[in-house]
Amino acid sequence: MSSSGIASLRQLASVINSAIDTIENAYSDASLDFPSLEAPHFNSTDPEEALLQDSTVSSAVLNIIAAASQLSATVTSPVASALNAAQMFNVSSCLRAASELNVVELLRAAGPEGLHAKDIAAPSKNDPAFIARMLRLLATHNIFREVKPNVFANNRISAVLDKGKPANVLYEKRSERLVGTNGATAFLELVTDEIFKSMAYLTETLLDRKEGEIPFNRAFGTDQVMFDWLHRPENAWRLQRFGLGMAGTAMTETNDALFTGFEWSSLPAGSVLVDVGGGIGNTAMTIAQKNPSLRVVVQDLEHQVALGKLHWEQSFPAHVKNQMVEFQGLNFFDPQPVKNASIFMVRYVLHDWNDARAAQLLRRLREAAQPTTRLVVIEKIVALASSVSSGEEEAIPGAARPSAPAPLLPNWGVASTEAYFYDMAVYSVMGSGARTLGNFIDLFAEGGWKLVKVYHCSGSQLSHIVGVPI
Repeated sequence: MSSSGIASLRQLASVINSAIDTIENAYSDASLDFPSLEAPHFNSTDPEEALLQDSTVSSAVLNIIAAASQLSATVTSPVASALNAAQMFNVSSCLRAASELNVVELLRAAGPEGLHAKDIAAPSKNDPAFIARMLRLLATHNIFREVKPNVFANNRISAVLDKGKPANVLYEKRSERLVGTNGATAFLELVTDEIFKSMAYLTETLLDRKEGEIPFNRAFGTDQVMFDWLHRPENAWRLQRFGLGMAGTAMTETNDALFTGFEWSSLPAGSVLVDVGGGIGNTAMTIAQKNPSLRVVVQDLEHQVALGKLHWEQSFPAHVKNQMVEFQGLNFFDPQPVKNASIFMVRYVLHDWNDARAAQLLRRLREAAQPTTRLVVIEKIVALASSVSSGEEEAIPGAARPSAPAPLLPNWGVASTEAYFYDMAVYSVMGSGARTLGNFIDLFAEGGWKLVKVYHCSGSQLSHIVGVPI
C-alpha cells in the first residue's frame, strides 16, 4: 500500500481516537459510565443513554461510526465486502424471525445467564439446532450474545425489541402482541416483511418496466397502492402493525426536536395552524401544548380524524373545550377548505407521493393560501455523497449543514445510512421516496411555493422546510 494509503488509515484512526476522547470527557464530567453493549436492557431515559443525545457526544458518535466503517471498507478485501453486502438479507430475515418467535422476551425472563437454544425453540416447536444457528448469526453482528455454546442472552441492541410482555402471553394473544408497545418492534417487522419482500423485486421492476408498477405490486401480486391494500380485511393485522410502526419511528427523535426548527412561538395569538394529513394530530398537539394560543385544524381521512378527536379529548381537553381545535375529514388532493391559514404544516406526507401527486397537494394549499401564509414541510432532506456542492445550500438560509471532516465521506457515510434506507423503502412500497434539497426547491416551485428557509432540527433527521406563496 502506498504511503498516502497508510496516511489515510492513520487519519481515520485519529478521527476515532479524538471522538473517543470527546465522549470520555463528557461521560467523566457527568460522572457516568458509557453504556455497555453487553447490557441486557435498554431504556432511552437512562442518564447514560440520554447523554448520547447531547450534541457534542452525538457528533463524536457520528465520526466514530463513519470512520470505523470507512476504515473497515478500506482494509477489507473488496470481494469479501461486496459478497458480504449482498448477503445482508440473512440478517433481516433472522431478525424478523427472532421477533416473531418472541426470542427477546424469552431471554429477558431468563436473565443475563441466558437460555439454551432448546428452550428458546420449545414454545414455537422449532428445531433447536437451527434456532442456535440463527441467533449465532445475529450475535456475530452484535445482536444478542452467545454466552456459552448454544446459550444466548440479550444485549443492549436486542433489548430494544422487547415488547414488554411475557412470552407466553405473546404466543397466546398473537393478534395483540404489538399493542401497547413502543412501536420499535412493529417498525422492525414492517421493514423486514413488506419492505424487504418488495425490495426483492427491485431489479425485475427496473428491467421489465410497466407503467405505474412498483416493487410492492410484484411482491404482493396486487395493482393497489399499499395504503389501499393495507385496508383489505385480511390485512387488518398488517394495518395495525403499520400504524404502530410509524409511531415507533419517534424513538429516533429527541423529545424537543420539534422545537429546534421553525419558531412556532413566534406566531401571533389566534394564528391558524393546519396539520395537513396529520393523522390524529399528535404533532400539532405537541406544538399547541407549548403554544396554547394557536388555533389548530387537523385534516386527514374521516376515520383518522375521528380517532384524533378522541385523542385530543383525552390528552389535551382544554383545547377541545375552548374550541381551539377543529377536525376535518379531507382528501388532501381535493380543494383546501381553510382560507385563513397562518401555517400549512405537512409532516411526513410528501415522501409517500411521486412528484406529480406531491405538487398537486401543494397546489391545493397554494390556492387557499393568503400572501402571509407559510408552508412548513417536515421531512428528511437527503444529503449528497459528493464532496462537490451544488451551490443550492448556500443560496437558501439555514440549508447549509456541517460536512464530515476529511477523510470521511462528506455525508458521514454509513453513520447517516438510515436516511438512504428510508428512501429505498418508500420507493419500494410507494414509488416515491426522500428528496434532496434541489428536489424540494423544484417541487415547491411546481406547487406554487418558493422555498425560502430550512431548519435542520437538533436531535432529529427531520428538517423544517419553509415556503412562501409565489
